[in-house]
Amino acid sequence: MLILPKSCFLHVPKTGGSWVKKAIAAAGIPCKSYEMSGNPHIGLKNCPCPEKFKFAFVRHPVNLYRSYWQYKMTFGWDSDNLLDQTCQSDNFRQFIRHVLDQFSGVYSDNLIEFIGETNDEIEFVGKYENLVDDLIAALNSAGETFDEQIIRTLPPFNVSDKVQFPAVYTPQLEAEIKLAEQKIMSRFDYV
Repeated sequence: MLILPKSCFLHVPKTGGSWVKKAIAAAGIPCKSYEMSGNPHIGLKNCPCPEKFKFAFVRHPVNLYRSYWQYKMTFGWDSDNLLDQTCQSDNFRQFIRHVLDQFSGVYSDNLIEFIGETNDEIEFVGKYENLVDDLIAALNSAGETFDEQIIRTLPPFNVSDKVQFPAVYTPQLEAEIKLAEQKIMSRFDYV
């Protein structure tokens, strides 16, 4: 979580949050990180400033799982993370099969902790697929003062190795992920 003068950024894992944090700092917005036990991914119930404008980002589930696996293959699996312990595999399709069999719908279920239920959502939910424009829109909506051009020109950050770790779905596994994550698919108009 990042606390800004007028807002809070809730960092949903694998939705561009590391880049967002870097962009906010580079754009001249005073901010401070807020973590619990070293974890920067703090949900709504632990937000230290519920009165502030809150924003977060979501990502298409098919691409989120691809990015998650590539990140873990690039930087390592977390032995304290139950999903990592249970689903770890050097084979992307096997990883997805484990996720579907053991944690079906986990992204949709966990996302609610960050953005709230449909009828009680945080002030702004942007999409990873439109990260630059949505970050600018969120910051403007919050009333933050910042240098928009710096955000528009900031290069990608914390990117996984997509060449060494290609992650290709079978059509069946992709369809199963979309079905398992139907709550997010329909809530945010993903196809």
